[in-house]
Amino acid sequence: MAVQAKQRGLLSDGRGSEWDFRLEMVRLHVTLAPMGASAYTEIKDSLRKLYLEDPRPWLVGFSGGKDSTMVASLIVEVVASIAEQQRKKSVSILCTDTRVEIPAMVEMVEGTLARIQHFSQRHSLNIEVNLLRPPPEESFWVNIIGRGYPPPNRTFRWCTQRLKIDPVGAFMRQRLGHWSEAILHLGARRAESSTRAQTMAGREKRNGLNRHNDLPRVWVSNPIEFLTTEEVWAYLLQKPNPWGGDNRPLYRLYASASNGECPIQIDTSTPSCGNSRFGCWTCTVVERDKASEGLLASGDERMEKLIEFRETLLEFRDPAKGWRDSRRMNGDERPGPLKIEGRRELLKRLLALQEETHLQLVSPEELLLIQQMWKAARDPDDGRGVARIINKQRGVIMSTNLRELNRLRELEEEVAREKAVNPDTLRRMVAKVEEYSESHRAHGLPDDLLNILKDDLEAQSTAQKA
Repeated sequence: MAVQAKQRGLLSDGRGSEWDFRLEMVRLHVTLAPMGASAYTEIKDSLRKLYLEDPRPWLVGFSGGKDSTMVASLIVEVVASIAEQQRKKSVSILCTDTRVEIPAMVEMVEGTLARIQHFSQRHSLNIEVNLLRPPPEESFWVNIIGRGYPPPNRTFRWCTQRLKIDPVGAFMRQRLGHWSEAILHLGARRAESSTRAQTMAGREKRNGLNRHNDLPRVWVSNPIEFLTTEEVWAYLLQKPNPWGGDNRPLYRLYASASNGECPIQIDTSTPSCGNSRFGCWTCTVVERDKASEGLLASGDERMEKLIEFRETLLEFRDPAKGWRDSRRMNGDERPGPLKIEGRRELLKRLLALQEETHLQLVSPEELLLIQQMWKAARDPDDGRGVARIINKQRGVIMSTNLRELNRLRELEEEVAREKAVNPDTLRRMVAKVEEYSESHRAHGLPDDLLNILKDDLEAQSTAQKA
């Protein structure tokens, strides 16, 4: 529908005239009139009954796209219609921010969440909003520039799990520690694709709910499962949001980006950003990021530099370009992590992009973690690499205590001589222990330390043979 509207000239300048918009609303009303309001009323009646008769708390997946916006609108409207003394249920709206989302979508989502929270507090709805982010040690840039992970592809899509699924899962597990069970409302619809229809049809339901694949105490509800895309838009555009405002900006964003959104990720069966339109501007899983290109064409000039940087990520992922090691960390002779010089170069370009776009792309905390991980890399950094790069960027200062760093290196060399260990090997192992201590976990540390030892011993053996 958005594409058809665009072809008619609607929103061709990224904003559209009020007259064109009203014409489109008339077309929608005429096209969808046979459906009437009965389906929407049935959905709200079902949600109201579930709220009053089932004591389990609610979770609501929210991505900011049309489907999740409709589900959030329905739920807020239903809760607001219930007498205040009966609003006992806890309702938590969950949204994930990977920190590399398309800027226009981030702005819209944050504005919507703020309005929902304000509306809930003003009317005592007991609805809270939660904008979930991956911890800094698992961020996109820490993984790529710090650990040297290659940018994701279809066979190594490490980003979805770390940036989207894990933050939601951690939140749910924390809440489930206080709850016995919970109900999760999602905006999934059968009309989205034949694959989605088959998946949803194959799930066993109990009282209209199906059990979550990975969280057995969570039951999933799909209130708009049987609605078409046109019916979703009709609902969103023919009535204001309960928290105020309307969905014309959302419609215009879709018209600019050619429709679609990246759904909130709760498990690997949910379509990832690689199959959706509104996802991460850094996504290297898709061949073309049509949403970013569409937003640029509609006048969002920020997207030009972001699209160019996505091409940079593709270049660094390509083993033929020379930025990746020829060996993996386990010693396999296959393309491995980004070399330390590749990570340095990528950080330089990222900081330059940050200055050009005036967007905060990487945080100071992430930069400190990147430096820590460089010390554990193959051909380890001396502990000042990030600071040297940052100090060259205009207006950005990151100081280092050179005396303390030099003293630390002297101690490391002294211990290495006593233990007959290569100083760089010792530094890498110490840095790896510090990296794990930052995340307050130890699982996997022995294997990583063993890999460092094997890696350096193999490198020394190769050098001696040469």
